[in-house]
Amino acid sequence: MRIGWIGLGRMGRPMAENLVRKGFDVAVQNRSQGKVRELVAMGAAAGESFAAMGAELDAVHTCLPHTGVAREVIAGPGGVLERAREGLIIVDHTTIHPDAAREFAATARERGAAYLDAPVSGSGPVAERGELTIMCGGDPEAFAAVRPNLEAMGKTIELMGESGSGAAAKVVNNVLMAANLAVAMEALILASQAGLDLERLFAVVRTASGASRAWERNAPRILSGEFGKDGSAWLTMHDQDTAQEMADEFGLALPVFAESRRFWRAVVDAGLGEEDPSHGVTALERRLGVSLRG
Repeated sequence: MRIGWIGLGRMGRPMAENLVRKGFDVAVQNRSQGKVRELVAMGAAAGESFAAMGAELDAVHTCLPHTGVAREVIAGPGGVLERAREGLIIVDHTTIHPDAAREFAATARERGAAYLDAPVSGSGPVAERGELTIMCGGDPEAFAAVRPNLEAMGKTIELMGESGSGAAAKVVNNVLMAANLAVAMEALILASQAGLDLERLFAVVRTASGASRAWERNAPRILSGEFGKDGSAWLTMHDQDTAQEMADEFGLALPVFAESRRFWRAVVDAGLGEEDPSHGVTALERRLGVSLRG
């Protein structure tokens, strides 16, 4: 299978690198051509235009910042679908609204192509190890055809249902992640005020009923003050806005989620939007007038 890859950002690059390292025939394209050259040095080919990739390749994977960019690259003028070959499969790893995924799938069908929404969960290091969780929505035959590609990048790969199901699953996952991380930050501040040794608390809780992936991954960063850069609070807020749109569509009032969303809005409003989500504890410390580190 001849594979195209568009988007060599924080997650897209290690995903594409895994395909190249594992012997797949990959052509890459990105707005920053320096990253393309680096992948070419690893053994990839340089893709031409987005439209040419859709016209010439068997499958094109995209991993882009948000719905607007995905719409431009996939379905816009000069996009992958403009001259799509019959049988082309687009595998979109962007976190998008389920309605957008269904829109892209319908447009692809009109062009004789297939579209899978296949967002991923996992940090940059998880992507480097090829151990991502990949949640897919779309045609089962298209999913089966590209499953070997997905297995080169992910450890848990699941077809969730029809188009939009993968996108919906990712939004739900991100609702849980954001709420878990917000309450983990508040719990650490409560513990600090109670005089607990926070390192010992981290070790105990990770084996207890209060443990979560957010606690395991972020508490050490918060305690050390070395927050890293595996994501951004802005993207976390963006995902919460998408979840709110979904809840509004279904007429659902979700009070716990609403509080979590307000938490992340406050983090972004505090000027920390471009920082790793774990850095959100800084906004909480400022608001409460306390410090975890003295």
